[in-house]
Amino acid sequence: MSPETKKIVKWSVIGIIIIFTIITLFNCFKTIPTGYVGVKTQFGKVQETMLNEGINFKIPYIEKIVLMDCRTQKAEYTMEASSKDLQKVSNFTIAVNYNLTKDTANKLYREVGTDYKSVIIEPAIQEAIKSTTASYTAEELITRRSEVSTFATEAIFNKLNDKGISVTSVNILD
Repeated sequence: MSPETKKIVKWSVIGIIIIFTIITLFNCFKTIPTGYVGVKTQFGKVQETMLNEGINFKIPYIEKIVLMDCRTQKAEYTMEASSKDLQKVSNFTIAVNYNLTKDTANKLYREVGTDYKSVIIEPAIQEAIKSTTASYTAEELITRRSEVSTFATEAIFNKLNDKGISVTSVNILD
């Protein structure tokens, strides 16, 4: 090998090492935005420690950080249900405001993943609304709307609270 070729190989290897080092240094830090919590996984296993907002250190190539949104979110559903007197209640629209509890975000991620909305929230809301409307007649659903809303809120709260999801409000829209 000529001296010129050895020099090119040497500088190419040094360049690759420098690029790898720079990439590794940038992968040592993760910024967690406001309203989120970082769930740390190490080789795919969810860790007990969670990362708060701001810049956090992580071990590159070994740890992965999953962002869980703990800000208030809105879920709006239109469904059908039946009243106590077996009247069909169509286009029953409900809006639920909820947020993840920061302390239990890693448990929720471990058990469900990031698709908690369709796995936990939607079925819980539908089941709570259907059981609530089944307790009232069609006339009572209209005349006692605030009571129905309170009863539905309690039912949804009881179903979601132990899963690490905090319900802030339930509104019957239609």
